[in-house]
Amino acid sequence: MAHETPDADRAARVIAENVYAGFCRQATMPNRPMEEQTILARLVEAIRPQIGSGAPGAIVEAANATLSAWEQRDPEVRGPRVLAVSPIDGAVTIG
Repeated sequence: MAHETPDADRAARVIAENVYAGFCRQATMPNRPMEEQTILARLVEAIRPQIGSGAPGAIVEAANATLSAWEQRDPEVRGPRVLAVSPIDGAVTIG
């Protein structure tokens, strides 16, 4: 099963980047470019264990929990939530 790890890591990264990009398009937030890598890393960490679970809802919950934690840490950040994720291509619906 070790050969599946890079694919899962890559899938988690694609989904995390799509979540972050979608969130930032609609969010109210200060411009803090240094924060991007931290948030992306946290999204990947949260999403990665859900890849391959067969439950896209688990990916959505993991991503939204990470976004909520970010908002709790930084009251200037407010944004939408992930509504759906396609585990096949990493497409994300934000609303």
